[in-house]
Amino acid sequence: MEGDLINKLTEIGFSEYESKAYVALLREKGPATGYQISKTSGVPRSMIYQVLGKLTGRGAAITLRKGDSTQYAPIPASEFLDQLLSEQEELILSLKDDLAHLTTAPDLDYVWNIEGDENIIAKAEEMVEQAQERVYLALQPGTFSELRPALTEAIQQGVRVVIYTTEALDLPGAQVVAAPMSKEALSQAGGLGLILVIDGEEVLIGEWLTATHARASWTSSPLLVFIAEHHLRTDLYLPQILALLGDQALDLIQEEDRELFARALESRVTC
Repeated sequence: MEGDLINKLTEIGFSEYESKAYVALLREKGPATGYQISKTSGVPRSMIYQVLGKLTGRGAAITLRKGDSTQYAPIPASEFLDQLLSEQEELILSLKDDLAHLTTAPDLDYVWNIEGDENIIAKAEEMVEQAQERVYLALQPGTFSELRPALTEAIQQGVRVVIYTTEALDLPGAQVVAAPMSKEALSQAGGLGLILVIDGEEVLIGEWLTATHARASWTSSPLLVFIAEHHLRTDLYLPQILALLGDQALDLIQEEDRELFARALESRVTC
């Protein structure tokens, strides 16, 4: 038990000797001399006064004069830890503001690669939770259930959610664009299982190569985000637009480009 206390105190910045001395002070029934604390804590007498001085400097102990001797008493653990927590929170908030002026992350066009299904879904959930205005999402229906809670919460917060998928999904408040795809089109799409864009600022593209191997790329590159959102907002409407055009589509599409549109026409166009 005591070893666990010592370990936890060292994790918040105490030295091993400071941890032992503070625990010993707390176990005392009243103020104690350095000699007594050295005996009960196991801290060498040659080090005990230096250690106790550090504890008083931390605000974990106080010194008391009794006659010609100096005694030490602990600040109650709850009081000391509350004060420490408050100081750490203030320090972290201050540091966060200071570092925000140094970071240039929003201007970097780097790509972050993510491995593993759980990590990809966790990143997608984080993005949806951070969305302020709009979410554009293309996904395979099997992935929907994992993201549904985060999407529902976003809708309740007033975020516009538009989902493109291959079959109807039940998500009240969202705009769901269901565009069925042929088996051939699905196979040509490979393992691409998710494209997510939030607020025109971030994009996540994930693919499931096998049942146990998934990978994704995230970026805030303005160009790549624009391309992904443009794709979601235009290209996925092509099957409906081409269906309305019917055979007239053949007159509009250049011969060398017809292969690109064949999937959208789902074999209605012959190249």
